[in-house]
Amino acid sequence: MISASNSYVKIERGEKKALPLPPLKRLRTVGFLALTLFFLGACSLFKEKARPYPSGVFFPVARDGQVVYQGKVIDLVERDGERLYFSTHQGLVYCLDSVKRTILWKSEVSPGLMSPPSLGARNLYVYDENSILYCLSKEGSLLWKKEVGERITSRVAEARDIACFGTEKGVMLALAPASGSELWRFQAQGAIRSTPVFAEGKFIFGCDDHMLYLLSEKGILSGKIEVEGGIQASPLVVAKHLYFGSDDHHFYCYNLRKLNRKWKVKTGGRIFTPAVTDGKRVLFLCFNNVLYCLNRRNGHILWWQMIPSRSYYHLEVSGERVVASSLSSVVAGFDIKTGKKVGEFDAGQNLRSNPVWLNPYLLINIYDDQKEEGRLIFLKKMIRVSLKPSKNSPQKVGEEIAFTASARGFYLPKYEFYLKKGNEEEIVQEKSEKESWVWFPEKAGEYVVRVRVTDEKENVSAEIPFTIEGS
Repeated sequence: MISASNSYVKIERGEKKALPLPPLKRLRTVGFLALTLFFLGACSLFKEKARPYPSGVFFPVARDGQVVYQGKVIDLVERDGERLYFSTHQGLVYCLDSVKRTILWKSEVSPGLMSPPSLGARNLYVYDENSILYCLSKEGSLLWKKEVGERITSRVAEARDIACFGTEKGVMLALAPASGSELWRFQAQGAIRSTPVFAEGKFIFGCDDHMLYLLSEKGILSGKIEVEGGIQASPLVVAKHLYFGSDDHHFYCYNLRKLNRKWKVKTGGRIFTPAVTDGKRVLFLCFNNVLYCLNRRNGHILWWQMIPSRSYYHLEVSGERVVASSLSSVVAGFDIKTGKKVGEFDAGQNLRSNPVWLNPYLLINIYDDQKEEGRLIFLKKMIRVSLKPSKNSPQKVGEEIAFTASARGFYLPKYEFYLKKGNEEEIVQEKSEKESWVWFPEKAGEYVVRVRVTDEKENVSAEIPFTIEGS
């Protein structure tokens, strides 16, 4: 007799045999198995992938050459492909080939140069202490110069055959790049120190009068934004949004078309240098030595880090890193997602310009006061592998000896150990994340222990000779 509460039936020989499940229970079981298989498949499908090899600058770095030039660089190095442009306080403008590490040309412009070069589509611009603006070709020839008549206080922006810049008296002056003739001028109510940017058919710049102005290509005011402090840094335009900081210790995001504020963030200091972005984040320096990283869409502070000193220098985004130089001897790199400091390099002398990333080199500038010469230093990823035994050679047969490898400049390194005697070499520990190998020598002789360290891009070995004596 079968009981409804028992899924087994007792037969004459005393055995238990499973009965078929009722249709409803069978359906539930099949459904449960299907869901289990689905979730197992989903887990394998969405399994976290290993992080890709970091792009951009990779610390630690070491010197890998330099280019020496006359004078002290003025704050900023401009990059155009493999060419670098910079000027010095001694009145020289340089163009350098970063691949060949040679100076392509230098131009003696004015002994009182005050600005780094502003790079346009065809020309570059500098100005001196007498507010004379000089226009040079990208091959170093002087095309024209213009006496402005009032102190120039911003760098030059060139777009749509218009070169415009600001003055201490609040004039935004537009010139023809081909001739230097005046096209138009716009009068603001304070000094213009913010270098204009061109976006959405408009020249956009900040002013000491607490305004951010938007001008058409003909110099007609098409909009303005008022904040609570002067705006000295150039605004950043990303995906139809404006980002800028002001002297009131705030950083702002505005919709470029509607000119309505999306968010603002309180900071710890004034902002003199333009913000940069990696697409998802906005990063900027404050004059209280703090580097901020904000979510670009909502303004949330993702992280902040102290840098060694105050800085007027532009930040450099290099792959997954952001690199900052300051009025100190140290250039520092930070993980752009987490803010973790990934490394630094001490040049031994104060830095004089922004860092520049030109794969595979990080470039910095210093100045030798005694020799009165500048140095553009090439830094390259430092790769180093060393091998150290727990006991010094020689040792006896049967002694336990551990060999530990130390690697620098690798990403997720793997270690493979070899033992060599005479001409014969064998793998004694397969490639793995384990950086040490323990040896119990069985025979006396002269050996060489070798480790090979690899990652996705690098492959370096180190070895050490070792003597084993008889018992």
